[in-house]
Amino acid sequence: MKKILFKQIFLIALSVCGFCHAQESYMSDFYKGNLVEKKQVVESSSAAGDSSIAIAALDFSISAYDALSSDTDFINLVETSVKSLTAGNSKGKEKIIAEKLRMIFKTFSDSKIKIAVIDAFSVFQSPENLYLVNDFFYSKMQKSQEMDEALLKAVLFMGTYGNSASFNMLFIADILDVWPSYSAILASSYGGLANESEKEILQFLSTVPIEKKILILKRLDENPKVSKKICGESAENALSSVIYNIKGAKPDFSGSKLNLTLVCLQVFSDTQWTRAASLIASCFNGIRQEYENGNLSDEDFSSTIKNIASVSSAETSSSLSSYLDFLNKQTEKNLPPSKAVVLSLINSLGEMGDKAAFDSLLYATYLDYPEEVIAAAKNALAKLKW
Repeated sequence: MKKILFKQIFLIALSVCGFCHAQESYMSDFYKGNLVEKKQVVESSSAAGDSSIAIAALDFSISAYDALSSDTDFINLVETSVKSLTAGNSKGKEKIIAEKLRMIFKTFSDSKIKIAVIDAFSVFQSPENLYLVNDFFYSKMQKSQEMDEALLKAVLFMGTYGNSASFNMLFIADILDVWPSYSAILASSYGGLANESEKEILQFLSTVPIEKKILILKRLDENPKVSKKICGESAENALSSVIYNIKGAKPDFSGSKLNLTLVCLQVFSDTQWTRAASLIASCFNGIRQEYENGNLSDEDFSSTIKNIASVSSAETSSSLSSYLDFLNKQTEKNLPPSKAVVLSLINSLGEMGDKAAFDSLLYATYLDYPEEVIAAAKNALAKLKW
């Protein structure tokens, strides 16, 4: 038994000695070799499970930067050294490696090296890594510099490991169209961060002009990664700023405010944001007035009626029923409404199912409406809940 134990200890000792000898040999070869040979030594030692040569290469790279930064072989050495560092060959050295990687990222402007370092940041994680990538992105955004592969890699990294600061930068870059061709990638990256950044979204929304509010709401609503809660909250805040802009004053739905209102109603419909039901109902008369003033097309008004009805309330049902009653009376006077509008109104009342709409729907079936409208009214009557 003792002989077996002694043999095992002896073999382990030989293995350790062999590893140390190989490490010394690699280190010697690294310092003796030219840049191409240094790169080969890094590759060989890393393949053997030794990261010490790659770490030494990073130190060498930083010290030799001023003299060799424009040398292609030097750049290849640095890139290879960064890529050679893995979780498997660097156990116990993660913190020191992360520090050296950050130094490389700050020192080198070469795109290939920055890409390699950002990839390595995913393995050797540290909050400082994200701060550095955030700063890199922000600097590029401020100067509206071209989106290159390194910056694109930063965007993807921020989307995976980002914080609220990352969200703000990515979101603002998209809203301001800094890189319009990359809007989808930016949206995908900040979409996953949005649900932890509600405060930032609402704050940003409150400070921008109406045109930007519209864009923000559309971008949020279109993004499958953004929660319905965030979308609904944002639209509710935006619409409240229109309805209650001046305390006690009548809501103004003219111009861009009308466009903002329509977008908010679309978001409420998409998210089924029932909390805004009262706010939604208070919009109808103002939007109707804009339609009657010729500021809204039949198609847009029809869609708006549908959106308003989709988040139903007793107040909404009452407003829509009253409007159908008005259209019925206009039809009696040979002033028929838009077919699209009256169909949208009747179908919406049917979907809402409020029995308060019975009289106006029944009345519609006796008037000189097109057959399609009369059939829709009969169908809506059948859907009412008693």
